[in-house]
Amino acid sequence: MTTAESALLDDAEYWALRGVVRRQHAAHDLEIRHGEYVVVAPHDNLSAALVMEIGARILAWARPERRGHVFDSNGGILFPDGDLVAPDVTYVSRERLPAVPAAFARVIPELAFEIRSAKQRESACRAKVALLIGKGIDVVVYVDPSRRLVEIHRPGREPVVLGPGDRFTVPDVLPGFGFALDELWPQ
Repeated sequence: MTTAESALLDDAEYWALRGVVRRQHAAHDLEIRHGEYVVVAPHDNLSAALVMEIGARILAWARPERRGHVFDSNGGILFPDGDLVAPDVTYVSRERLPAVPAAFARVIPELAFEIRSAKQRESACRAKVALLIGKGIDVVVYVDPSRRLVEIHRPGREPVVLGPGDRFTVPDVLPGFGFALDELWPQ
C-alpha cells in the first residue's frame, strides 16, 4: 500500500483484514455490519452481468443531465454508525453527493440493488436488503436471477414484486427511468 493510499484510509484495521481475505480468497470482499467484519461471497457470471446491465442503464439515465452517481460493489458506503457496506449497484443523487470522493462515500444513497449470486444463500442476500433499508436507503431492490424475480423494498412498506412482463420503475428516485424486466435477463 502506498503512502497516498494510506492517507485515504477510513479504517486501517478494515484494510489490513481485507488484504488477508483477498490473499486467501481473491474473489471475496469484506464489509463491516453492526461493527462486525463480514466476508462477502463473490458474484457468479450471471449476477456480475446483471450488475453491469443495471448499472449501465442507470448511468445512461443519470449522466446526460448530471443527476447523480452510480457505483458497483467495489465502492462502499460508510454509514454514520461506522458500518461499511457495498451494495451491488448504488445510485446517489448529486444533491446528496456533489462529487465522487476518492475514499468510501459517507452518504445515504437513494437506491441500492442486491443481486443474488449462486454463491449466496437467499437468506444472506435478504438480510443485506433489510440491513440497507435499516440504514436509511430510500429504495433497495432485491434481484434473484434464478427465479427472474425483482422486489422493490421501501422502509415501512410491503415489497413490490415484479416478474415476467412487468416494468421496473421508481419514479420518485429515478424520474423518467424504467425498463421492461424481460430485457434485463441475459439470453
